[in-house]
Amino acid sequence: MSVCLKTIAAAFPDHAVTAQQRADGGQVIVLEKDGVQVKRSIPSPQLSAPVRTEWVISAIRRDLEAGAAVSPLVAQRAKRAAAGSAQLS
Repeated sequence: MSVCLKTIAAAFPDHAVTAQQRADGGQVIVLEKDGVQVKRSIPSPQLSAPVRTEWVISAIRRDLEAGAAVSPLVAQRAKRAAAGSAQLS
């Protein structure tokens, strides 16, 4: 486990944290809790930069707070479905 991944895992103790290697040398960090996943891609130069790791942690916290764990496409479809059912009323 890289230092970056250890730091991220420590910042989110309630989540299962895994990493998937990308072809370009970067990683996709995946946090999962209660069936909800948040993914964040980290380019290889950022993997060893502590300042960048803190930025990734902040971005993930924002995603969790904003409910961004739902993909934009799923959110868009849900919004359309809700608007359609409201028009039927």
